Amino acid sequence: MKKYKIDRFTRVNEPILTPITKFGGQPVWLTEPQWPLSSGWDKRPMMFIGQIELDQQLFPTTDVPIPQMAYLFVTHSQNIEEGFFDPDIFDADGGENAIIIQPGGHLLIDTAPLDNGPTLWDNNGESYEGVPQLQEAQDPAFVDSEAYLFLTEDEQKAYNAEVDVDKIGGVPYFFQGDGWPDDSNWGLLLQLHANFKPFHLQVGASPTIFAFVNDDLTTGKIVIQDC
Repeated sequence: MKKYKIDRFTRVNEPILTPITKFGGQPVWLTEPQWPLSSGWDKRPMMFIGQIELDQQLFPTTDVPIPQMAYLFVTHSQNIEEGFFDPDIFDADGGENAIIIQPGGHLLIDTAPLDNGPTLWDNNGESYEGVPQLQEAQDPAFVDSEAYLFLTEDEQKAYNAEVDVDKIGGVPYFFQGDGWPDDSNWGLLLQLHANFKPFHLQVGASPTIFAFVNDDLTTGKIVIQDC
């Protein structure tokens, strides 16, 4: 299965104002602003993680508007000093994370027409914006948690080496059971190990963020697994 491996992130010095894949900064909306709001925390705006172009080669479908963008958000501290953590961010339906798809996406959470809002920062507390450096590659077919147990040790190591990377597309490397959002048909949009990045994401002790889109590219959900 085709994927784009994320080799590294390159910080930019000027705001990105074109609709490309990026992390941090402010969303470049394709239609009207739809900033998701936390289900708790007095409806505070979630933090913008980034936006990802929906590559038609990764997600082949029909009758989908082009271009199309997925915007990722999570309820998060808005600065280093504030410091809080909401465990509901782990849950795809917990009301504390969101994927907004434009155009044509279905909203699963309340939003506000905000052009700007909370965004990523670096370890010094400064606003962060950057682009991923991508390498096109292939993933093997997904191996569920039960089938994984029947692989030999060498087969497991080879599978892990291919699948357990930061990437756009491909297949997920779950480590706490098969963590699909539900029984619908989902494709992996993003797999991101959140620690040791040039930006700060306080989403667990050793977390991996999994972002998914459904087969008609109208709905997205986020699952976070943490060791």
